[in-house]
Amino acid sequence: MQRGIRSGWALPAGGVPAMGAMLTRDRAAQSVRDGVRMLPLVGAPVLPMPEHVRRAVAEAMNLPDRRDSRGLPELRAAIAAELERDNGLQVDPERRVLITHGAMHGLSLVLRTVLAPGDEVIVPTPTFFFDGLLREAGARPVYVGSHERDGWALDVASLEAAVTPHTRAVLLCNPNNPTGNLPDAATIAAVVDMAGRHGLVVISDDSWQHFTFDGRQYQPVESFAGRWPHLITVTSLSKYYALATWRVGYVVAPPSIVDALERRLQWEAVCCGAVPQHAAVAALTGPRDWLDGALSTYQAKRDLVCDGIAATGLTPPVRPEAGAFLLLDCARLGATPADIDRALLSNGIAAVRGADMHAPDTHVRLTFGSDVEVLRNLLRALTRAVQDTTRPHP
Repeated sequence: MQRGIRSGWALPAGGVPAMGAMLTRDRAAQSVRDGVRMLPLVGAPVLPMPEHVRRAVAEAMNLPDRRDSRGLPELRAAIAAELERDNGLQVDPERRVLITHGAMHGLSLVLRTVLAPGDEVIVPTPTFFFDGLLREAGARPVYVGSHERDGWALDVASLEAAVTPHTRAVLLCNPNNPTGNLPDAATIAAVVDMAGRHGLVVISDDSWQHFTFDGRQYQPVESFAGRWPHLITVTSLSKYYALATWRVGYVVAPPSIVDALERRLQWEAVCCGAVPQHAAVAALTGPRDWLDGALSTYQAKRDLVCDGIAATGLTPPVRPEAGAFLLLDCARLGATPADIDRALLSNGIAAVRGADMHAPDTHVRLTFGSDVEVLRNLLRALTRAVQDTTRPHP
């Protein structure tokens, strides 16, 4: 006789919260049901797959099943070649690279592997949605804020002041999502040196590394491995390589950590799908014109939105140095985050609330990766939102 779920069964206390981006999606979906037409705002480019990627996928579907828990050797080799070509890094693809189901999966694996219950992790804020990942690892985040007046730059002295005997790691987002801050080499070196003084692991989510503006250069933590080797980089191929629907990412870490990550991945997924990995190999090794054309438009899109916001009546934001996001002060739209959210949603704008990214309650995260006409409509919608809140009510 089959056993049923006992009466009164419930999730244990302390379950992970919903991710802020998914909550935004749900609020936007409700607005659509209420008859509001939402603007199609995106971050990463949404591109049709070129012929060489389509051909690789078609061929991969007929290949024998290859279950390599570290990922296909040819994909790991292509990643190592890119790291050397773009960043001058020497990374052994056999011992130091692990393929994952996107960056979020990679971060989950890393945090659950290197952290123990009760460990503290220093997290500069505002930042990406790390809360649930840290909670699943049993760790306690220690949030250290940066300031808009400083361009949302990392405050390394404040990070070091937050170190306690329980601190195990520092978790970065480089470039930062949602602020667009891009730490320079001196700042990254200072974080690594601080970690070395206190015996900490540096974990860096570098998913937007290709999206940099105004001639600025992305600086990976891995470039300072000679000063302190306990460095882990997690990244995604969804952004620059437009592979969001394939869910492919990777981790670069010391060999002992990659070994431990592989064992954990074997038990929870065995391996990542071979067909998406073949798509990634083709994207990394094939022509880049279909990608570079889209990437080349992002700085102009950033400028269009940042320059246009001042005309809407809102406070101009800090101009992002990288990525596809900005933090916008919307205090003029309402007294509470809920008021601000309603003002934006009623005008077709879905934005992540600042509190969901440990930013000020008055702020929201906006994306600027959409087509130019969509961005112009975004600026018109922001103008209407301001007008709606300043128009006297009968």
